Amino acid sequence: MSPPEAGPSTLTPQQVLERKMDYLAEMVGDLHQQVEQRSPDAMALRAAVRDGIVAAASDPEVWSVAIGTLRQQAQSEAGGWLFGGLAAFFSKLAWVLVIGLGIYLVGGWSALAAFLKHGSTP
Repeated sequence: MSPPEAGPSTLTPQQVLERKMDYLAEMVGDLHQQVEQRSPDAMALRAAVRDGIVAAASDPEVWSVAIGTLRQQAQSEAGGWLFGGLAAFFSKLAWVLVIGLGIYLVGGWSALAAFLKHGSTP
């Protein structure tokens, strides 16, 4: 439909304005109807989102990337000092266990107990 055209003197300015407004209202109504026909309903949209989430959650590649990213972010946020401190702690603990095991293997429980009681002093 084309916009209304007024003849030179057949319509008053008010009538021309009313015809143009009617034309615009009709065009907006047509556009609204076209949009409603093309837009998915809420149930279809909900089902599509659910299917996408299920597909992403069942993909092992997504989980491996997510865990790697989470680990990297945790290390970045902690500044590396936390993980470095934990590594140093476990390293020292391993040395204490190795020394204790060596004393136990050489002298048995009594040597280990004497070492723990008196420390490294003779």
